[in-house]
Amino acid sequence: MFATNFTWLDWLIVIVYLVGTGAVGVWVNRYIHSVDDYMVGGRASGTFLNTASFIGTGLGLVTIMYASMDGFNRGFACLILPLIGVCGALFVGSTGFVIKRLRTLKLTTITEFFEVRFDRRCRIAAGLICAVAGILNMGLFPKMGATYITYATGLASQFENPVLIVNLVTSALIVLVLVYTVMGGMVSVIVTDYMQFIVLGIGLVVAVCFVLTLPGLGWNDLCATLLEHKGEAAFNPMHGEGYGWLFVAWMFFQVGIIGAVGWAPEASRALTAKDAETSRKTFLLAMPGQFARWALPAILAIAAFAFIVRDPALMGHFFPDGVAEGSKFAGQALPLFLGKVVPTGLLGIISAGLLAAFMSTHDSYFLCWSSVIVRDVIGPTRKQAMTDRDQIKWTRICIVGIGMFLLIWGVWYELPESVWSYMAITGAVYFCGAGVALIGGVYWKKASSTGAFVCIIAGLISLIGLDPILKPIQELLPWVTAPIVSLFNYGVCITLFVVCSLVFPDPKKAPEGESEEA
Repeated sequence: MFATNFTWLDWLIVIVYLVGTGAVGVWVNRYIHSVDDYMVGGRASGTFLNTASFIGTGLGLVTIMYASMDGFNRGFACLILPLIGVCGALFVGSTGFVIKRLRTLKLTTITEFFEVRFDRRCRIAAGLICAVAGILNMGLFPKMGATYITYATGLASQFENPVLIVNLVTSALIVLVLVYTVMGGMVSVIVTDYMQFIVLGIGLVVAVCFVLTLPGLGWNDLCATLLEHKGEAAFNPMHGEGYGWLFVAWMFFQVGIIGAVGWAPEASRALTAKDAETSRKTFLLAMPGQFARWALPAILAIAAFAFIVRDPALMGHFFPDGVAEGSKFAGQALPLFLGKVVPTGLLGIISAGLLAAFMSTHDSYFLCWSSVIVRDVIGPTRKQAMTDRDQIKWTRICIVGIGMFLLIWGVWYELPESVWSYMAITGAVYFCGAGVALIGGVYWKKASSTGAFVCIIAGLISLIGLDPILKPIQELLPWVTAPIVSLFNYGVCITLFVVCSLVFPDPKKAPEGESEEA
């Protein structure tokens, strides 16, 4: 049942590509001369290179997998999420909302803004919460990579218990990313992301075109199958059996507005751009990529659904209680489907692109969270300023530490039904507090450091939305859901930010050349 078309030729294609990419990442270490080179690529990235790197950062294997899981479970209704992302990119790219200001300040990390605008405690708090939320957010990435490798390559049919083999392969991938990210920093991230953007972009388009030409998997066939098995909810995101309007409202606020400028791995591309105008154009030109990175894997997953419901054996595995009860194995659907229908050779190229996506997201996230920890948590707490050499050294240590955490967390953490919901909740821990303070700090002159600090800390309320905490609450209050928790937290954070800023304003700075007493 789990046999695929993956052969030694496909393995050869994947290995050659991944080793070549890693070698390029290590080679660019010769261009690292300062902490700016290491963390923001010397702030010299042009429009098209910056745009490709921006899309490559977001177009990771985990993106492919969580988009496919929602496509498999929700049908075409899941396309509301990339549409919201496009709206956010259009707004930021047209106006330069927040990002032009961040680039003008020549920051090295997004959270550095909080000390420039407010005070050091705000920077440390924002940096710590940003790093914790971000590292938890990427905690499922290795599991997603392991799931893809298991079912696309046919390992699930070759080993009685393939988990050990899969974990070893995933570990090797993480080590490879660690090596070239540690050595090359942001320069290697930008260069390798550009390569992976090209390979993966072509691979996804070819895969979609190939799949939609297969008998019984044309566009009309997919729509008819979804309508038969899932009804209106597969096409209407507001439907009661689908996402619902509360979830869509949450995503519009978090992904379309705050996430567009606040999520550090992608928003940091505003800092790597050669100037403020380039940072604005990066977001504008990235709009098609913002849509395609979710829409293409979702369409492939919908095709996988149509393929699976026609196969009694696969139907018994994925939907033992019927389609109406959902599937606990949605993450397996896309890789298994591709492994069965895509021919040898082409399967290797597509898999190389997808595993490259695994690397492209990890390298950006490794560097981003490590830079935040060093620049915004460790650095501000030291009595003496850190030299460039010290910052690079500690960033590399943090990268390795995060990699070790992922090897542990990624193995034992059980995948939730919707990986996207998990990621949205962990992201909200930072967005609700620091995201509100970031936007408020840029555009509201009366914003104070006390208001920002209280707001940042209040973002931790979103942790209630995680399943281990939320489920016991739902036993008493069934109407409490993750969207309600997050939207409520946004309201709390905005209120605290405004009220505390007005009640506890920052002291006015004395005119230059005068003392404060004057």
